[in-house]
Amino acid sequence: MYNMIIVDDEERARVGIKTLIDWHSHGIHIAGEARDGLEALELLDSYAVDIMLTDIRMPQMDGLELIKVVSEKYPSVKSVIMSGYDDFAYAQQAIRSGVSNYLLKPSRRQEILSTVLAITEQIQSEKLEITTLEHLRQGFRESLPLLKEKTLSQLILTESPAYSRLLANLKMNQLVFPYLLYGIILLRIDNFQLLHEKYMHEDTELLKYGLKNICEESLPEAVLCVAFEHQDDIVLILNMDELPDQEELSGYIRIIQENIASFLKFTVSAGIGSIDKNIEHLRHSFVEACQALNTTNYTGIAKIVEYSGEFDAESSQSSYPLHEEQEVLKAVRGGSSGDIADKLTLFNVALQPETVSRDQVIKSSFALFFALYKLCIENNVNVNKVFGQNLTELIHVLSRSSLDNLFQSLLETAQRVSEHLTSKKNSNKLLEAAKSYIGEHFMKDINREIVAREIYITPGYLSLLFKQQLKISFIDYLHKVRIEHACQLFKDPGMRIEDIALQSGYNDTKYFYQVFKKYKGLTPNQFRSNTE
Repeated sequence: MYNMIIVDDEERARVGIKTLIDWHSHGIHIAGEARDGLEALELLDSYAVDIMLTDIRMPQMDGLELIKVVSEKYPSVKSVIMSGYDDFAYAQQAIRSGVSNYLLKPSRRQEILSTVLAITEQIQSEKLEITTLEHLRQGFRESLPLLKEKTLSQLILTESPAYSRLLANLKMNQLVFPYLLYGIILLRIDNFQLLHEKYMHEDTELLKYGLKNICEESLPEAVLCVAFEHQDDIVLILNMDELPDQEELSGYIRIIQENIASFLKFTVSAGIGSIDKNIEHLRHSFVEACQALNTTNYTGIAKIVEYSGEFDAESSQSSYPLHEEQEVLKAVRGGSSGDIADKLTLFNVALQPETVSRDQVIKSSFALFFALYKLCIENNVNVNKVFGQNLTELIHVLSRSSLDNLFQSLLETAQRVSEHLTSKKNSNKLLEAAKSYIGEHFMKDINREIVAREIYITPGYLSLLFKQQLKISFIDYLHKVRIEHACQLFKDPGMRIEDIALQSGYNDTKYFYQVFKKYKGLTPNQFRSNTE
C-alpha cells in the first residue's frame, strides 16, 4: 500500500480527488489532506508518505516552494503538480524543484489515476534497484578482492613480471590456471558517464563488482574466466585447453552481454585479443584488445571488436576542424538549439570518425569541450553549473564512453552553455529594466513587489537578480538611489529636510534620518553642515 497526500487550498478539489477514484483498490491510501504547504509539511512529519499531489497557488507556502523543501527533506517522496495555470515557466521551475509529473486542471479522473499508478511503478522499480544494490554490497563486503586484483593487473601490465610469485599469490586466492592457452577480452561499459551520473561512487563500484561476477559465471566450464578491473574497464583472462574459432568466442561474449543487460541494466562493448600458448602471451593479448577498442572506431552499443593487426597510426591522423569549431561556438552564442545540433553534426563529420582512430576523435572532441569551457570563462558563466565540480573526473568518465555518447555529451554541454549565456543576457536586460524603473519612480512609495510586477517577473527572482548581478539586495539598492538623490537636494540650502525626505521617497522623516545615517555615516544635519 502506498501513502498519498493531497495538497490544495480548494476543499472541493481535495474532496473530488479523494472520492471520485477508488484509490484503495489500486493499493493507494490517502494519508491526509492539506490546504497549503505548511500543513503538508506537518503531515509529512507525522506520516510516511510516498506520493504528494499538490496545487501551485496556495496561501502560506505555495506548491513550488513546498516541492523544493520536500525534495531536500524527504527525497523519497514523489511529487505531482496539479494546477490550472498553463504556464511553461511554472512547469520548468517545478521540474527543477524535483516534481515527478505535471498535470493541468481540469484533469480527467483516468489521467490522474494513470499518473499516480505510473509513479507507484517507479517507486517499486527503485525499491527493487535498492535491494539489488544491497545484495551486491553484502557480497562486496564479504570478499577480499584487493590482492587478487593487484596480482592480475601485474600479470598483464608489468613488463617481464615474476610469474612464479604472481601465480603463488593467485593460488592463495584459490585461483590456478589449469590450461595451456591464454587470451584477453576487454569489456568497456557503454555510456559510462550516464552510469556515473545516476549512481553514487560506491554503487558504481558495486555494479562493476557485479559485472565481474557475471563474466566469470557466464562462460562454459571448459573455459576458465577471471575478471578484474583496469581504469573502469573489465579485463577478462581466458584460460582454455582448446583454441576456439572466432564465432565461438563471439558467442561467449554475446552471452556475457545478454546477462549484463538482463541483470545490471546496462550494456558493454568488447575488444578481443589473440589467444596463444604460455602465460607470457597475456600482456601481448591485452595490448591487442586495448587497440581493438581504442584505435578502431565503433558506433552504437554492445559491439564486439576483434583486433585486426592492420592499424596504421600515421593514417589515423587528421587535422582539427577549427572552422567547424568556430561555427559551433557561434551557434552556442546565438542560442538556437537546432542550429547548435546542426553545427555540431558538421564538426563530428569533419573529424572523420569512420577512418581515424578513436583516440584521435576523443582528443579533438575534448578540444571542443575545452573551447566551450573557455567560452563560459569569458562570459562569466559559472563553469561548475555547466561542467560539474570535478572536471578531471568528468573527462576521465567521458573518455571511457562510446563515441556516440561522447558526441551526445558534447551536444548537451553546448546546449547548457547556450542556455546559461541566454539566461545571462535576459537577466541583464531585466536588471536594467528594474534599475530604470527605480530611477524614474524612487520618489514614490514603491517596493520589490511593485517593481517586479512592472517588469513581469516574480519578487523572488528580482531579489536574485540584484544579489547575483550587483551583489546587493533590492532594498539596499533602492535606499542608495534615494539617499544619493537626497544628497543632491541638500545642495539647495533653502530646502527643508522634511521636503528633501519626501522628494526622495520617504514619507516618514524620522525613518529618513535613520536610513541616511546608516548609508552616509552622518545625520542629515551633519551632512548639510559639511557641504555648506
